[in-house]
Amino acid sequence: MTTPLHITTGHSAEGAGQLSAVGEIDLTNAPEFAARLLEVVGDGTNRVVVDLTGVDYLDSAGLATLFLHADKLDIRISPLNQALLTFSGLDQVAAVEVVGEDADR
Repeated sequence: MTTPLHITTGHSAEGAGQLSAVGEIDLTNAPEFAARLLEVVGDGTNRVVVDLTGVDYLDSAGLATLFLHADKLDIRISPLNQALLTFSGLDQVAAVEVVGEDADR
């Protein structure tokens, strides 16, 4: 059973877009994730901070969405998803920060 996805969006005081996701991002909810990310990316003039530290599962549909906007994203992930972003190559085209107690391993 899929853990529900909860997404919050907004902007920092400096105008950077922000999106935070908690739960699982998979084929069933990737369209919602894509739509919400597109809202925050907007015209693409500012960077967008995407906080995925609360995401327990990220499949190829979620990765594809991130790749579409990779050049505009600063992605924060937990160590749980670090290997996925590394193997997919997303860390080569987007700024990725591993956040968590095991991040420096």
